[in-house]
Amino acid sequence: MPYLILFLLIIYPVAEIALMSAAVDAIGWGWVLTGIVGSFVLGVTMIRQYRLAFALTLMKDLRSGQVGPGTLFALARYYIAAVLLILPGLGGDVLGLLLLLPWRWKTPAAPQRPVPDDVLEGEYREVRDGRQSLEDRRD
Repeated sequence: MPYLILFLLIIYPVAEIALMSAAVDAIGWGWVLTGIVGSFVLGVTMIRQYRLAFALTLMKDLRSGQVGPGTLFALARYYIAAVLLILPGLGGDVLGLLLLLPWRWKTPAAPQRPVPDDVLEGEYREVRDGRQSLEDRRD
């Protein structure tokens, strides 16, 4: 596990430098620098604006006992995205923007109860004394 963390700490900057180099070759220094500065400003703004709002929402959910994994996951996702936008690099910016997209979890359908085999569905008529009334004969 420590080697994995060390490996990621070495690979991440190398990958970011390679992506920036490719982007500079493709679109030029000006646009890459503008994108990096813009993502930094966006990340700082996100943390400043929503720090209090998320803290209040989390405290309200904690008091009511309704803290679920959805609330905690949304909070963690938002702050990880903000940190990735603050760090310089195009790969982190793309990951940060992907984390900001709304995610929908499909909930599994409730299990269906098996229908008993001895029940037949349909219409029926009650026959008394072997005779049908006039109303029953018209149908």
